[in-house]
Amino acid sequence: MKRIFLIFMLSIYCLNFSFGQELPDGQKIWRSDSKLTINDFKIKISNENNDAVYAQFMISHSIGGFDFMKRNLNNKIKNRFLGNASWIDTTKVESIEKQIDFQQMQFDLAEIQARKFRKRILKDKGQISKGFDIVEKINNEIIVEFSNVRLELMRETESGRNEEKVSKWKEKIKTELEDLDEFRFENAKKIKLNK
Repeated sequence: MKRIFLIFMLSIYCLNFSFGQELPDGQKIWRSDSKLTINDFKIKISNENNDAVYAQFMISHSIGGFDFMKRNLNNKIKNRFLGNASWIDTTKVESIEKQIDFQQMQFDLAEIQARKFRKRILKDKGQISKGFDIVEKINNEIIVEFSNVRLELMRETESGRNEEKVSKWKEKIKTELEDLDEFRFENAKKIKLNK
């Protein structure tokens, strides 16, 4: 009986792993070696009433009941760019490269929040066995924090037009990504948290 149960659990895990790795069309997972391009923005617009550029990001999780036993939950939380919900009106944008770079900065900010999410979930993983309320609570807090920091970026840099402020933000983002490096999606090694 134990053997059948073990085979059953292993089968579910393998199916979950194989199906969970594919992204829907138009989505791009954050990776340090794969930056956004003009082709990632799937919506084509030519309407004077819309903003020239809009990028949609999503931080999601697929945390399950037995995940509290894992030593690393990085691959359970994804930071994705939603190309099918994003656009660049090339007729309104002066420098497409600068705008894409500015959108990449926002994607990087979302990655910082995803890494914070991964870190907090790992820290509080023992509470997952009691229910998923803690996961949803942290997820909601992370999304609110991302919205606030994204708005702060937009205000301080004047939506990417103030190059001096953009440079400062790039440094800040780079430092934060490095500080949270062990919580990147690709890292599958055991993570020891300093209490």
